Amino acid sequence: MKRHSFCKAVILSLIVITAVALSGCGKVRSVNSLYSQAKREHGACTIVSKSETDEKTLVVLHDKLQDFDYEVSSYMNDIVIDGASFGSLPSDSDTFDDALRKKVLENKKTELDEICAKYDSYYELDGSFYIFAPDAKTAEKVSLECARVIQEENLQSRLDGMMIYTGGNEYEKHWDNEHYGSVVLPDMKWLTPEDELVMYYTEMARMQTDENAVFIRTEKGTFADTGAKLDRVVSVLGTDYPQSMSDEVTFYYFRSSSGKEYYLCDFNYYDEEYYQMAWYTNYSG
Repeated sequence: MKRHSFCKAVILSLIVITAVALSGCGKVRSVNSLYSQAKREHGACTIVSKSETDEKTLVVLHDKLQDFDYEVSSYMNDIVIDGASFGSLPSDSDTFDDALRKKVLENKKTELDEICAKYDSYYELDGSFYIFAPDAKTAEKVSLECARVIQEENLQSRLDGMMIYTGGNEYEKHWDNEHYGSVVLPDMKWLTPEDELVMYYTEMARMQTDENAVFIRTEKGTFADTGAKLDRVVSVLGTDYPQSMSDEVTFYYFRSSSGKEYYLCDFNYYDEEYYQMAWYTNYSG
């Protein structure tokens, strides 16, 4: 058995053992527990309705600041690994963010409709806020105008981090099915796909290496330039990852808290035991 196959089997066994051990002691949370957490995380609210059983607790709450209802719940979630069941564990869900965005877009519907009509565009709310525009130049204009309107409803910064995505839709209006860019509240700044990648890898660098990492630049190179081993590259389905020494790799350069320059690459890499994986980096700590 290969090392990574053996480790996978060991990890799976540990997961099963842990799941079985925990499944016998877990239980759903109470109404008061869910209500207290909602108030702490989202602000003042009142209970509209509640139900409580051994399998699920559901509480419908009304947000006082912006006048909408949302749900918080605690329920038993089945543990299924490779088709086998190993009991269940309690899980939580919270619809606050989706309900808030829906309320905000209802309040601003007239203005948003007018902006989109002006630019021959339209929008949808499907978890995230999507705008479909005819081209990249128009996408930037319509996104920034919509963002300014939505930001007016960003009370107590509760919409901070909301992304407004913009692209084309070949099915609705025969535009190219392409992602043009985005705007992140509360910043009124247009982000190209390249800007989004920088933002993403900066976040990854701060999580994996130095929480104060500062982005410097990007460079293109080959996998051979990294000095890494191909057999430790993580194969992620649906993504581009280096499969030969000549394959292109993007290097994202950062400055650490100590002032040292280092890079993070755009592929995941196993440790020597094939036990853990992380973005490949030459960061030394």
